[in-house]
Amino acid sequence: MVESIRIATPAQDKRASANYRPEIEGVRAVAAILVAVFHIWLGRVSGGVDVFFVIAGFLTTITLLGHITRTGRVSASGYLLRLAARLFPAAAVVLVTVGLLTPVFLVSSQWQQTFTEILASALYVENWWLFKSGNDYLARDNFQSPVQNFWAMSVQGQFYVIWLVFFLVAMLIVRARLAKDSRRALTLLVAVGSVASLAYAVYAVGVNQSEAYYNTFARVWEFGLGSLSALLLSGVVLPGILRAIAGWVGLAGIVLCGFVLNAGATFPGPAALWPTMAAVLVIVSGTGGPARGGVQNLLARRPLVWFGGISYGFYLWHWPILILVIEVTGDRPDLATGAGIIVLAAALAWLTHVWVEKPVTRWIHVPSSRVRPWAPVFALALVAALAGGGLVATDRATDSDLRATAELASVGDDCFGAGAADAACGPEEWTESLPRLNANLDRSPLESTKCRTSTTGVEVKRCTFGAQGSDRRVLLIGNSHAAALLPALVTLAERNGWEVTTYYKANCVFNTAPRRDDPPREVRSCLAWGESVRAELAQMPPFLFALNSYSARKSVFLDAAGKPSEEAGIAGFREAWAPLIASGTPILAIADNPVVDAVRDLNCTYRPGSAENCSVDRDVAFAESDLIIAAAQGTAGAYALDLTDVYCDESRCPLVIGGVKVLRDKGHLTKTFAATLAPLIGDAVSVIPGVGAAE
Repeated sequence: MVESIRIATPAQDKRASANYRPEIEGVRAVAAILVAVFHIWLGRVSGGVDVFFVIAGFLTTITLLGHITRTGRVSASGYLLRLAARLFPAAAVVLVTVGLLTPVFLVSSQWQQTFTEILASALYVENWWLFKSGNDYLARDNFQSPVQNFWAMSVQGQFYVIWLVFFLVAMLIVRARLAKDSRRALTLLVAVGSVASLAYAVYAVGVNQSEAYYNTFARVWEFGLGSLSALLLSGVVLPGILRAIAGWVGLAGIVLCGFVLNAGATFPGPAALWPTMAAVLVIVSGTGGPARGGVQNLLARRPLVWFGGISYGFYLWHWPILILVIEVTGDRPDLATGAGIIVLAAALAWLTHVWVEKPVTRWIHVPSSRVRPWAPVFALALVAALAGGGLVATDRATDSDLRATAELASVGDDCFGAGAADAACGPEEWTESLPRLNANLDRSPLESTKCRTSTTGVEVKRCTFGAQGSDRRVLLIGNSHAAALLPALVTLAERNGWEVTTYYKANCVFNTAPRRDDPPREVRSCLAWGESVRAELAQMPPFLFALNSYSARKSVFLDAAGKPSEEAGIAGFREAWAPLIASGTPILAIADNPVVDAVRDLNCTYRPGSAENCSVDRDVAFAESDLIIAAAQGTAGAYALDLTDVYCDESRCPLVIGGVKVLRDKGHLTKTFAATLAPLIGDAVSVIPGVGAAE
């Protein structure tokens, strides 16, 4: 019933048919190579995936239209079954391989995220998992997993379902005699859907581009362009000279896009029209056969057609290999290593094509009654079992490490954590006895959503810790770098009978000046939140002191003219503190903690080592100037505490101090290490009038 359906993926066979366009296989090959080259050596987006989306829309529409023409209907179950049988077995091979290699090549802190993404990829929701991570401030520093490239496969899988619905609705419209034929009804549906999707993409990119990038609804229009090309242009044959020009212009546009545009920061907005329209030009140029001197003479050559046939597997394999190489070596590949990645990915793609895709293709061409539905189901079950088992094992190991870390913290060793900064503690070394805890789970209790205002939220959330109801009250206010210090403050509060009140907004510095690099919506919400917090605090009696800190290295403040200004940042801190100081609440401003450039810089903390081989340059770990310290030093009622010498020696900052991992991600202290800062913070607040000696 649907034997001739040609699913629009890079995995399809080169079957001879009236619809077969060898140059499209060539375009796939070019797009796949561009994706790999940009990923491996340039670390940016090429636009090749967008080309894949256009081709998918074009071929899927032609295939389903042809089926409706021949049979008058589409079998939804048959369509989905054959789709799953074509797409999933090869994907399952890659996912299972990554799952098996994860404990071998990745550090334990990366296992949970990787197994979670394997499961999300198997269910074709990886793009939404990444979308959620983009919304979740705590997940913004997640490492790039070996299956992150499956976001595009997830979007494409969702597209196939959406387009099936479009076709079914189009046939219902015809049956209801609201349109003369399915093509017209479908053209209207696709056009409206594509325009709506593009409009939404423009809006979403303006609000938060990193989230829009993975949003299916912001991507539908790219498939729609390919579909409209099939619906409106498949019968249009341009003069040979125009087809030749269109083809070469389109190919040049595809190749040059990633070099000219910063696609990773602008797609899928209007900028994505560049590669998608370029793909449409190539498609249109081939209607009516190759033009003399046309691009088809290049794209239809056997090597490119062959590579296009394995490009689906190549896309699936190249990214996991790249990530594993980066995680193992700690650096991006050089020219030779990158070439090796491409060769290995191509070899694995060919083997997958021969031993997985071709056998499955033979199965799905038998009569419908004999189609084996268990193949994709079995593959899904295998991946789910592997990922689920990995998650269970990881959770158990994490619980064990949490207990081990708590036991170490309870011993009371003077050289545990920050206490090791004392020269008497000797050089720092660690063995396998150091808990392999996923440090990202060792986080401040303030990270609970009930205590944290989101990056775009404006509601004021107040939480209390320590000696609840005590009249000796202290305040913690700021963003996640301030929140990370809560364990130290709670330790002091429990010893001294303080109640700790917190005001915490993710990615928001307690400052009246805007930051340059934050999305506009986050800037507006941060300033509004700060005003609301100051208004609420004005109605409260004074605190013993207010602890404030911030993320110094990512904070570039703007003056009233919108220009970067350290003076504006310093003045912004003082203006934010002024109502508190005026009401009798002193400020304890704490300098920022060290940060690293990439999460993989922390991998050394999961292996035996020493401070010498697991540290970062002091100049890299800290901003050139910490404005919160400058603001406090010139303000009556404000006190500065710089702990840089606790984190670092004269030149290096070890990532394990006193047997404790300092950072849980690129820039946030672990809960365990933060708690060991309590004596140092206690000494600092003891000089504040009215506080007294803090134990």
